[in-house]
Order: sequence, then C-alpha cells, then structure tokens
Amino acid sequence: MGDDILTGDINLDGKLSVSDVVLLQKYLIKSGKLTADQAKRADLNRDGVLNAYDLALLKHTMLGK
Repeated sequence: MGDDILTGDINLDGKLSVSDVVLLQKYLIKSGKLTADQAKRADLNRDGVLNAYDLALLKHTMLGK
C-alpha cells in the first residue's frame, strides 16, 4: 500500500473511527462485504487473512494505545 493510504480506514473517509470497526465486525460475522481495497486496508497485520486479530489491532490503533 502507498503512503497515502490509511491502514484501518475501511470506510475510506480518511480517518479511523467506530464506523471502520463496525464494517470489519460485520464482515467477520458474515453480515457484510468488503471491496478488495477495503479488505486490504482492514488487514492491519498484513498476513493476507482478515480475522479477530485485525479487529483487535484496529481497535488498539484507533484508541491510540
């Protein structure tokens, strides 16, 4: 990903927010879909798999801890 892409910005609004967390949660429980670009941004640990670890990293990053 390029430097201009914010990892974790799943809804593509330029910032990390609860909306990004909700989108990833919905995807993980199979009640939502992500585009290829969104999935790339959601893979916070860059292992090629979207899972609860990515969700935890997103929450951790969003909270700044």
